[in-house]
Amino acid sequence: VRARYANGRTQESGRPYGLKLIQLIYHSGKLSTKASGLMDISPNTGALRMSLEECERLGLAEGGRVRVTSDQGSLELGVQADVNVLPGTCAFPEHFNEPPVKDLVRVVVDPVTHVPYFKSTQVTIEKI
Repeated sequence: VRARYANGRTQESGRPYGLKLIQLIYHSGKLSTKASGLMDISPNTGALRMSLEECERLGLAEGGRVRVTSDQGSLELGVQADVNVLPGTCAFPEHFNEPPVKDLVRVVVDPVTHVPYFKSTQVTIEKI
């Protein structure tokens, strides 16, 4: 599980955190978000998931607010500590369109398969 969140990108952009769009076990992102039972089990908290260590380093309490900035734009989000997220990374479920975290991720097309990839990007995180 930890490898899923590993920050495999370099920090060439000067942005120290790797933002990963992750999948939750109870959602496909298609019709699952319309099922009230699944939303009761796994709701959209609208919060950025960060390691407890990073939350402490930034002085963030549960529910604290941050500004997340990528080369594509900026967004203000709440924060949720998550033991499955490694320091140096942050995560947000890909199944939810609000807040529009997906807009922060650049679309890259694989040069061999020509398949678009938009699951991760480098970001800066500031406490607000």
